[in-house]
Amino acid sequence: MRRYFNFIFWIASVLLLSGVLRSVTQDYYSSLMLAIALLPGVITAKIMIKEISLKSLKTLVLHSIYLALITILVEYQTILFVHLYLYNFGFTTELEIIFNPFFLWLIMICLLSLEKLLEIKFLSAEEIEENRLIEFTSDRKKISIPINTIVYIESRDYEVWVRCIEEISYRTKMNITHWEEVLDSRFIRVHRSYLVNKTHITKTDASCVYAGGKSIEISRKYKDRIQL
Repeated sequence: MRRYFNFIFWIASVLLLSGVLRSVTQDYYSSLMLAIALLPGVITAKIMIKEISLKSLKTLVLHSIYLALITILVEYQTILFVHLYLYNFGFTTELEIIFNPFFLWLIMICLLSLEKLLEIKFLSAEEIEENRLIEFTSDRKKISIPINTIVYIESRDYEVWVRCIEEISYRTKMNITHWEEVLDSRFIRVHRSYLVNKTHITKTDASCVYAGGKSIEISRKYKDRIQL
């Protein structure tokens, strides 16, 4: 569903944007090509905005400045490259608006905000959360990974291990109860020491679930959470 949503949204965005840009080009085909040339900056912003840290106001401001500068440079380079080497847009006298950073930032903000609003309206909570990243500290390093790559959380005395796909593991001090609070409904507690991602469960029987090639015991306390 998300794949079709993204495809339809970006096709519609290009068509809408080409109409907005029609006044600065010689014909509609040129405005369509210009709208497509603006997409790399928007996509860069969409990717980078996930990396913005909310840890502190100073970090938030610095990351936002970096995001604004990098995306505007991507937009400028893409527009100039396409204009000089691939296609002549035939700019009119309103050329300066295309290189106005505030105009380009406004386009990016509008498209990304519209996409988010439509996602909330038309996609389920699980689909919206599917590619969300989670940040935590492992061995004094800041780690950021997609939640859907986590297979299960394992608690071992004073250490908690985040077991991911491709047999990647991260050690963290964040206790399993806290993990249960920050993760979404895809994760179920099957034991006081295990929190399992339902999407990675390959088999379930009366006493165990199987995920990531591991057999995980279901304790009596959490047995009613598992659909056998």
